Amino acid sequence: MGFVDVHVRAIEECGRQATRVRNMLDFNDAFVDGKATAPSGATDAGIFGKLEGAGDLATKIDEVWNSVKHELGEGRNRLKNVDTALGEVVTNYRGAEGASGA
Repeated sequence: MGFVDVHVRAIEECGRQATRVRNMLDFNDAFVDGKATAPSGATDAGIFGKLEGAGDLATKIDEVWNSVKHELGEGRNRLKNVDTALGEVVTNYRGAEGASGA
């Protein structure tokens, strides 16, 4: 096992970990095996009874959920880009190692 191979394997492991964490950021997975369920559709202001401003509160709740979904999606996208970039680094290392005759 060459010096470059050790580093390449470490980089590959980083890519695997990025993919593992990316898979953990799935919004719907947060509700698997739990008693709570993911929200579907708009929040019904009626759940707050006759509370003044119930409609505004329901709207804010929907905004929070949408923000959480968006941020998780952004995180997933960035981790996918990290994995892709690490794969390119590995490819470049392998190519350089082959070109040097090592």
